[in-house]
Amino acid sequence: MLPTVVLLVSAVSVIAKDNATCVGPCGLRFRQNPQGGFRIIGGQTAQHGAWPWMVSLQIISHDSRRYHACGGSLLNSHWVLTAAHCFDSQKKVYDWRLIFGAQEIEYGSNRPMKEPVQERYVQKIIIHEKYNVVTEGNDIALLKITPPVTCGRFIGPGCLPHFKAGPPKIPQTCYVTGWGYTKEKVPRPSPVLMEARVNLIDLDLCNSTQWYNGRVTSTNVCAGYPEGKIDTCQPLCGRWDHKLGGRLCPC
Repeated sequence: MLPTVVLLVSAVSVIAKDNATCVGPCGLRFRQNPQGGFRIIGGQTAQHGAWPWMVSLQIISHDSRRYHACGGSLLNSHWVLTAAHCFDSQKKVYDWRLIFGAQEIEYGSNRPMKEPVQERYVQKIIIHEKYNVVTEGNDIALLKITPPVTCGRFIGPGCLPHFKAGPPKIPQTCYVTGWGYTKEKVPRPSPVLMEARVNLIDLDLCNSTQWYNGRVTSTNVCAGYPEGKIDTCQPLCGRWDHKLGGRLCPC
């Protein structure tokens, strides 16, 4: 499934300060080794705190075990942004848990989370009113967090693009992050948060007959590289190689 495939344009990294109410600047990143930089070409393990808005959406089983299913982005102490297709299975709010501040997750665990990781419930799921389950157009959803999450060094809100700016412009570099599948036909997703740098690809090119042949809607963006090898894809994407987990290449 989609690990996060919410693409956030990367801004300059700064040290995130404690902010219990999640009110203030968005997109602040805590880096344990600011001088070390990131080796992200091809996808690699992310440093703890590098993406503090990343949220693991986990399905809870009848025996209280948690299984990572999707990724999301923290907007503030009350709301998480994620993909609508995560809820095609008709799971209810009580079937989900939200995990904040994690760099590593244990698939199928029933053990309590330890600080600085926080676990929360989902109070409400709001699916985009024009979401199309067939084309995955308007593939976006909001989750209301209960109780509200507390921000700090490893948990903080991400930024949303300005509405008036319109669709992202090409060329532009973005990052994909998540706990997705790193190879085809593996039994479970990556236990550690992965990151990779990708380029936005022109929608007309992405929809050409050699690529997706018109399957990518105007409410989605296409990202990766023409030669593949770095993306968030699974077998539905055919010719693309797979480094990070994801449901469809169009983000």
